[in-house]
Parts: sequence; C-alpha cells; structure tokens
Amino acid sequence: MIDKMKKSFYILWMALGLVSGACTDWLTVQPKTTIVADHLYTTDAGVEQALNGTYILMKTSVYNPGGIMGGAGFAEGLAATWSNMGNDLNKHIYNINNEFVGSMFDGAFMGLYKIISNATPLINGMEQNKELLSEEVYNIVKGEALAIRACVHLDLIRLWGPMPTKVDRTKTYLPYVTEYSTSKYTYHTYDEYMEKLFADLNEAEALLKKSDPILNFPANNTTNGSTKWLKRQCHFNYYGVLGLQSRARLWYGDKEEALRYAKMVKEAVNTDGTPKFKLGDQALFSSFGDGAWDGTMYPEHLCGVDVSEVFDYNKSSFGGTNVKVEMTNMAFSFLELYDNNTSDLRFQVWLYSTRRPPFNVTCRKYECMRPDTRAEATNMPVVRLSEMYLTIMECGTLTEANAAFEEFCTARKMTYVPLMEGDRKERVTREFIKELMAEGQNFFTYKRNEVKRMFNQPEDSDDCDIQQYVLPLPPKEF
Repeated sequence: MIDKMKKSFYILWMALGLVSGACTDWLTVQPKTTIVADHLYTTDAGVEQALNGTYILMKTSVYNPGGIMGGAGFAEGLAATWSNMGNDLNKHIYNINNEFVGSMFDGAFMGLYKIISNATPLINGMEQNKELLSEEVYNIVKGEALAIRACVHLDLIRLWGPMPTKVDRTKTYLPYVTEYSTSKYTYHTYDEYMEKLFADLNEAEALLKKSDPILNFPANNTTNGSTKWLKRQCHFNYYGVLGLQSRARLWYGDKEEALRYAKMVKEAVNTDGTPKFKLGDQALFSSFGDGAWDGTMYPEHLCGVDVSEVFDYNKSSFGGTNVKVEMTNMAFSFLELYDNNTSDLRFQVWLYSTRRPPFNVTCRKYECMRPDTRAEATNMPVVRLSEMYLTIMECGTLTEANAAFEEFCTARKMTYVPLMEGDRKERVTREFIKELMAEGQNFFTYKRNEVKRMFNQPEDSDDCDIQQYVLPLPPKEF
C-alpha cells in the first residue's frame, strides 16, 4: 500500500509541474498568463483575471484537500496524521536524495514559491498602474493578492524556518519575495522576513477595509448587487486577513496582537447585530440532508479557496480507505485524543471507521466536497473561526479564555471543565490538534509548542526537535 501511495504522490507532483530538472535557480519562476504582462495590469478586467489565475494555481496544487497544504498532502504527512502517507515522512526521515521524499520536498517548496511568483508581479503591476484602475478593484484585488503572498510566505517560514522558540537572530533563512528577479534572491533573517510579512498583511488589511463588501453584507451573501465580489469566504477577504494576522502573530510569539486580532474576528457582527461568523454545531449538520452535510463547517470559514473545479472527493485520496490510520497500530489513539468522549461532535462527524477488517479510521471532513452537494461546501478553508477561539483560549486572560472555551465546548458537544493556568497550554494544544486535523496545520501546532511526540507518530521514530521540525532546503536551492 505504501509503495502504491508513493507512486501516486510522485505522479501528482509531476502532473502539477512542480518538479523541474531544467530549473537551475529554484526561485527564478516566471509567472504564466495568456495576456501580455504589459497590458495585464492596466485594466480592471486584466488584474481580476490575473488574480483568478493565482487562485487557480493555489487550488490546483496547494490549497485543496489532497494538495501540499491539504489534508492528504505534504504538510499533513509531516504531522504523521495518517499511517500510510509515506513512512519516511511520518518518521521525519528527510532523505531528500530519495526519489519519493526528494520529489515531495521539491514539489512543496517550488509549489509555494510559484504562487508567490504569480502574486508579486500582480501587486507591483497594480501599483505602477494605479491611476488606470478603479478604486474598488485596486483595493480588493491588491488586498487579496497581498494576503495570498503573506499567507504563502508564512507557510514557507513555518516549514523551512526555525522553531519560534529557537531562532538564530543572525542567520538568514529564506527570501521574502517582493520583486520578480531573474537573479538570486536575498535571503533574510527571521525578523526581517516576518517584518516584510506583517507589512504585506497590514497593507492588505487597510486596503480591504476600504472596499470589501463583506463588511456590509453577511459573509455568505451571494446577492449583494455585484457580480464581481460574491462568495467572499472563498477569497482572502478582510476577515480572512484578520485571521491570518492572528495566526502569524501567534507564530511570531506576539500573543497580545494575536489575541487582539482573534477577538476582532470573534466579535465581528453584521449591520443587524448578528454574528458575522458562527461556530459549527449539531444544528449545522442537522440542516443538511443525507450526502450534503458540511464537514468543513462553511459558516466558520474566514477565508478559503473554492476547489469545485479541481477536486472530486470520490476520486481523491480520501475516497474509500486510501488515507487512514490503521487501527492495528493506533487502535486507541483517537479515543485517547478525545479523552474517551465519543459524543464530541468532531469525533462523530469527522472520523469514520470501516468497522471491518482491515480496521482503520479515515477522515470525513471533505466528504461534503462531492460534486452533488451544495456549492458553498466545496470551499477549502484556509482559516476558520475556531482557530480564533483557540487563540483566545491560549492568549487571553484566564477569564477571557474560559468564556471562549465554554462557547467552544457547547458547539462541539464537550463537557465544559474550566481551564486552569497549570493545564491551559496542554489542553488548548490538544484542542488545536483535534480541530485542525487534515487541514495542513497540525505540523505547525506541534512545532510552535515544541511537542516531542506527535499524536500518531510511529513508535520507532525519534522524538521531535530541531532536526525534525526544521526542514532541509531542496539541494537545487544551494
């Protein structure tokens, strides 16, 4: 089975064009478009098309359930979520000279920088031609492009950068690409890199605050009178940027700012006073018919990528038992993770056991993305409201943390037991792992919290530290 999975992954990377032996400089990636670049950024229609092209690249290779940052992709393999995603990845054996492992590392690194190579010329081209664009288009398109660039750079530094608690302030780690170049890019120190990332997020926040219709209409609104800006949760909208701000600040160790942004999202309301976003609960799942339930909890999505054109659940890695935890090895792992609380909503709706040989557990989070279901259920979440609750639980005062935790417990069908300062970190970390499983985020939860043993990590693997958490750069990058 492992050999079959390895072959499938390798074919995937090759098909997406993420492995290229002809590229001598890994970061010299030219953006591709059907419109001549000189004219692409001079009209509203041109920049909108360029932005759509960036989203297409994102959802084709990276932000989809089977993509690099998806539930069955590279990042989830590093988190040892599934027992048959590649034994070397699960064990954190990074032999990049191995054909399978090397292709995955190369594909992930190049795939992320390809998105940046598309977003950056768009951002700079719009700035050069600002006077030719309408104010609304300029603010929204550039704001989204900046947010995309920051999001991808954050994923890169969280993968190939240092553990946040073990940063060498004198070392250069990765380039933060803000200008397209045919020569080598400048590598930045960790603080320089994060400063540039926050600058992108700050500008995106300011631009979108001026024009994003999500501020004046419900998040899921599809009839706001504009044909341009519908389904804002399927884009990097204003609230998605606030969520990314919170995520990035938490990673950087600025808990005060992480908390501030998380609360801004949690407290956001529509013009009629109703919450802008709402935690998924039993009522949400009960509102859908058989085969149409919303496993990704769409009302929680702060931002995401619509994968309806590129992802078919029935043909994906999640179909049947392809991506799984084998019960023979991990029989009690999920029960232990959930403290034997099988009534937890997430345990009930996200996990599925065949209950027949070979016994295994697989994920149903993306079952909603079958083509015969509701259109809004095909959105791959990048940031969800629940992450903001978890951030408040980690960073707020104990009173703030417990207020958020009690709401969270009610939505997820958990018995509320107040957090104490002595157990808060451990319990909140556990909730992060339960909540973000199969969304490409758990490796970062483990890395940020210096977790020695991941939840499903093979018993015969080493404890996790710098060697396991800081990925080696692809050889061609040197």
